[in-house]
Amino acid sequence: MNERKDSHAAVTLLTLILAICGTLAICAMTEPGREILKQIGFRNRVPGAASTEDVEYLLAACGRNPEEVSRRLDIERARFPDLSEAEHYRGAIRKVFAERKS
Repeated sequence: MNERKDSHAAVTLLTLILAICGTLAICAMTEPGREILKQIGFRNRVPGAASTEDVEYLLAACGRNPEEVSRRLDIERARFPDLSEAEHYRGAIRKVFAERKS
């Protein structure tokens, strides 16, 4: 009887783990889900998301001013609305490079 309870508990735990993984996978396919994953530290695993390095570089280049980062990204989004977040960050970073050259 005890073995049966242990087996049932193992199956229940496995089912719970699979349900959680499935829910997270589905969540990762939606825009709000991707935003949540980015905010909790899985940015590099979200398709189309800017890498942690790009986010950190742009923030440092803007004097650690999040409003300046947002302003630069808004300009990129206005110019190229169909691009991904990663491409918007790269565009803003290219502009930083161009500003430093001149």
